[in-house]
Amino acid sequence: NTDMMSITPGEPIDADFGPRGISPIERERTLTPGILTRFFFSGALCSSAAHLLLTPLDVVKTSIQTNPKKYTGPISTLNLLLEENGVPGLFAGWVPTLIGFFINGGISFALTEFWRSFYFDLAGDIAFDYEIPIIVAAAATAAVFGSFTLAPSEAIRIRSVAQPDYAPNALGVATRMVNDEGIFTLFSAVPAFLLKEIPFCIAKFGVFDSTTAFLFEAYPAAREDFQLSLYITLIGGTLGGIAAAIVSNPADATVSAMKKAKSDDGPITTFLYLFRTGGIRALTRGLGVRMGFYTILVALQFLVYDAIRFSFGIASDDLKLYLDVLGGALRETGGPI
Repeated sequence: NTDMMSITPGEPIDADFGPRGISPIERERTLTPGILTRFFFSGALCSSAAHLLLTPLDVVKTSIQTNPKKYTGPISTLNLLLEENGVPGLFAGWVPTLIGFFINGGISFALTEFWRSFYFDLAGDIAFDYEIPIIVAAAATAAVFGSFTLAPSEAIRIRSVAQPDYAPNALGVATRMVNDEGIFTLFSAVPAFLLKEIPFCIAKFGVFDSTTAFLFEAYPAAREDFQLSLYITLIGGTLGGIAAAIVSNPADATVSAMKKAKSDDGPITTFLYLFRTGGIRALTRGLGVRMGFYTILVALQFLVYDAIRFSFGIASDDLKLYLDVLGGALRETGGPI
């Protein structure tokens, strides 16, 4: 009965970036507040830890975007930052990064699961035929909410990197920004974040699914071989991260330009200024670093996410309820069960 069950031999258990295996007859379990809470902390810990470890790459990227005349390329920028401020300079803005991505990661991961479940229920019988579009829609919806939580911390981080002497610490940077520019300055880049995060999610999941589907079709043995499955997952994740970095870079460059110093310009004005003065090159500044950043981040984030999720007792199939074939058939035919 397609209302209650779906037989999907050889299909992935985890529709995102996790291990794959054969899925027997299954149906979705209802998300409980307890499970959502564990998803929140799993996402919060993995996202904040992964971004914290990659802070030096983020600092290099932001430096290139906010001061392109001084910082011209990834390697030269890294060397110059080390000469100017040493290793600590590569971790400028680590506090807002940690706090911002802890909150954003928790909300994004939990809401992605929530909206995925909601859209699956909404789709009804056809849900399993549109699994990936539903996942993409869930991630994009979660990104809308996540943009409002990430904008303030990123504004503080960018100002910390662009102006190292702006204030002695993250709290000082936030306080001065609010005093000089008003509380709205922490949220003024939200529209740009929406144009950054939503295409990012769509590209990441879309390219990942297309790539892995093609490779599993080309190498069907990988469905039964964990090592081959892992290689395919890594390839899909890498290409997904690269694609996501490319489509979101213009908005990312716009956010950096908006928040590097006090400005009354909004996202559209800033975007047009960048394009008018620097052309496509201005909108692609830092793209090489971001492609490397997100290639590593996607793999690292989901690796840490799985590890933490398992430690919280949420396995890949915890949201699936596996049914007995005979029992299900008898129920549907009015049998003795």
